Amino acid sequence: MNITVISFNLRYDKPDTGMCQWQKRVGAIASVIQDYQPDIIGTQEGKIHQLQDLQALLPEYQFVGGDRTGTGESEYCAIFYKPESLNLQKTKDFYLSDTPDIPGSITWDTRLPRMATWANFQVNNSDLSLTIINTHLDHESAKARELGAGLISLCLTEFPTEDYLLLTGDFNANPNTLARMVLADNSRTQDALATLPVDEQKTFHEFTGTATAAIDTIYCDRRFQIQEVIIDRQQKEGVWPSDHFPVVVKLNTGN
Repeated sequence: MNITVISFNLRYDKPDTGMCQWQKRVGAIASVIQDYQPDIIGTQEGKIHQLQDLQALLPEYQFVGGDRTGTGESEYCAIFYKPESLNLQKTKDFYLSDTPDIPGSITWDTRLPRMATWANFQVNNSDLSLTIINTHLDHESAKARELGAGLISLCLTEFPTEDYLLLTGDFNANPNTLARMVLADNSRTQDALATLPVDEQKTFHEFTGTATAAIDTIYCDRRFQIQEVIIDRQQKEGVWPSDHFPVVVKLNTGN
């Protein structure tokens, strides 16, 4: 069984200029997604109007997840999925703090709340259970990233052993940092990009097309066979879809 996953930092809708504006980019983002027809997408930074704009261009997808403040007004870690492929069973948001059940909670010396969203699906026409966590770690505090990675890694181990696991995200950390090492050491998942040289894992390019940091990736269940890993560096009609290149991973369950 084949499953295609994308991790995509959408770049929040700030007052960018020219072709970096959200309304100029949303069509390019949708076009990239249509190119790969993923079953599931972990997005970061999208605000509710951005998610709604994107869904309007991709009616075959639905999304789940709340925002990092619990008010609905800030950035989401929304998970888009194809109901044609996946039947949603359960979803939950948690917050990267000592009080993960309290929306918007901050206890690790960050300026902004950080969060993760998880969702469990039954894969249609199979008995396979798939669980994904999608997150966006802090951009300033290494301590917060490390503690957040630890909380997420613990969460991964608590899902039923029969669940095939995915973790998508903007981790704001290169592969050789402690936060990423914590995630790489998880007994149930593997970094799909780890087979590439670090220079080829770089995704953050600030709308220049030249990536400088390898901070986005997809961790996948060790039972998956990794068929292909792609960092999509293309423009769409002269438009960069985002300031991050999306990460695409094609997986097979081997049965």
